[in-house]
Amino acid sequence: MTTSTEPAGIPAALDTALKEWSVAVRALREGRQVILLRKGGILDAGGEFDVQARDVALFPTFLHEEEQAGTLQPCYAAWLDEEQRRRPAGEHVRIDAVARITDILRVTNHDALLRFGSQHIYSEKFIRFRIENEPHKPLYCLFLRAYDLPAPVTIPMEMDYYGCRSWITLARPISTEGAAPAMGDAAYAERVRVTKELLTRPAA
Repeated sequence: MTTSTEPAGIPAALDTALKEWSVAVRALREGRQVILLRKGGILDAGGEFDVQARDVALFPTFLHEEEQAGTLQPCYAAWLDEEQRRRPAGEHVRIDAVARITDILRVTNHDALLRFGSQHIYSEKFIRFRIENEPHKPLYCLFLRAYDLPAPVTIPMEMDYYGCRSWITLARPISTEGAAPAMGDAAYAERVRVTKELLTRPAA
């Protein structure tokens, strides 16, 4: 009998990558959070919010990190320098993990975002910016289950990878063979449940 070594349900190779702040990728990898916050603007044919892929490589970015030092909770502030030191030299990027986007929740109770700091690394300043920036756009919470690759994959930056956009297509697919989940099935399901409950709980 042949045993698959890629994560259950994740394709054997991925060429779609989700660009995200390097410290947030680290938080997903270490199980410090299971969410990313995104404003609306991607619409499918049915008029609903959607993402370009549910299974993605996590592509760490470092843009604006110098000016975003106040956007992390104090206990995570050192991560900014630590991630910069881990950054590959030259025009390269290191991919350490892949992820599955399991759930998407439109956040309508913005006050709730300010009450669940135990579930993420972000400061109140960052959360308020997400809420107030482009207020006409809906705010979405993406739930991601991260899987660490058995070894980092360092790739050269291509011209198509630059720019302020979330989704890119990699020149070469990333193998998911041997990737290990950041947390177990039950632990991940419970984190999603708790976070959703906090985000949808009516104000007291």
